[in-house]
Amino acid sequence: MNKILIIDDEIGICLIMSKFLTKNGYETTIAESGATAFEQMQKKKFDLVLSDFRLEDTDGREILRKIKIEYPATSVIIVSGFGDPNLAAELIKMGAYDFINKPIYPNIILEAVKNALEDQQKSFPLFN
Repeated sequence: MNKILIIDDEIGICLIMSKFLTKNGYETTIAESGATAFEQMQKKKFDLVLSDFRLEDTDGREILRKIKIEYPATSVIIVSGFGDPNLAAELIKMGAYDFINKPIYPNIILEAVKNALEDQQKSFPLFN
């Protein structure tokens, strides 16, 4: 079962995404801050991180940078309420698998998660 870490400082969003992804066969863990997310990542291997861009203690750019250094096989999808195409391009260039604008639609999240995990399996077969 693929493990997904959901990072958002709005607990309601974390819980909704967690419930939806769990119903679709994924194991989820939630974190309400960047610090909590990295504590979780030290305890458990995650296949994918689904992170809000703006957090109280950091931002998606820093989350992505750290993950790509420390956990290069982990896919990252950034979600943001600020649909800036330049930001999206920058994050994709830095290694994000996808950039999704809010509001979040379950079918779009699910499709992005499935695609990211399929591509990850092809790119890092020994890590899975």
